[in-house]
Amino acid sequence: MKPEKFKIFLFTLLIGIFPSLLLIHPAHAERPFLLTERAIPIDKGNYRLESGVVFDRFSSSSKETIVSADMRYGLIQNLELGLEVPYLFREEGSENENQIGDMLLRAKVRFLKGREANPLSVAGEMLLKLPTAGRDQFFGTTGKPDIGFIAIASKEFTPVTAHINFGYIFIGNPPLKDVADQLIYAIGLELQTMEEPLSMIAELSGNSETGRAASEQTLTLQGGFAYRVARSFSLDLSVGLGLTKDSPDYLMNVGFTYLFQ
Repeated sequence: MKPEKFKIFLFTLLIGIFPSLLLIHPAHAERPFLLTERAIPIDKGNYRLESGVVFDRFSSSSKETIVSADMRYGLIQNLELGLEVPYLFREEGSENENQIGDMLLRAKVRFLKGREANPLSVAGEMLLKLPTAGRDQFFGTTGKPDIGFIAIASKEFTPVTAHINFGYIFIGNPPLKDVADQLIYAIGLELQTMEEPLSMIAELSGNSETGRAASEQTLTLQGGFAYRVARSFSLDLSVGLGLTKDSPDYLMNVGFTYLFQ
């Protein structure tokens, strides 16, 4: 694809498909995954834009849509900073509302870089949720900041790359309410196919509430693909289903990634 045609294509995609690009809900994920992060930060001085839409169906009368945009920057080698902004849509019975979600700041540090002899990378990530959505019972936002820490490991088993995440989120409590903290966990797999631009993905991810207020547990299984349209631009699509009563019946995740070098 010629550079001029690619720029026109990208502009059309941004304006036509994702009109709410700057409005989103934190998913703690690195595309094409729903929750999984890779242990490999982007290179120093590079920016990467990730944006997408997640459709969740909990029942015939309960649906959620999350439009997300996530900008990441390689501040120095092995250190990545990110800002995610969300817009939320929810339908519950006859009630149908939408609003901006809580913004998410993140910092990812790689502690161990994979080598050819031992292709294992290890990183840690800190998350800070800013309560930009305020307190809203319908959307489940608390109006308080949250902070989280995630351990990340990635290892290549050619042609498969595996990613394992495990973290803890400290949830801010609104007045007169005890909200449970959360454990989050994910396993993501990427398979490089014989057709080089195409890779297949699979993910098992979830979260569990902890402490006395604990009641909910979600677990989802999804699979899909990512297609590299150009060196710096890729599209992805995946579908999934819930494995617990608190999870969505099914979901669809579609989006793109663009690297500014």
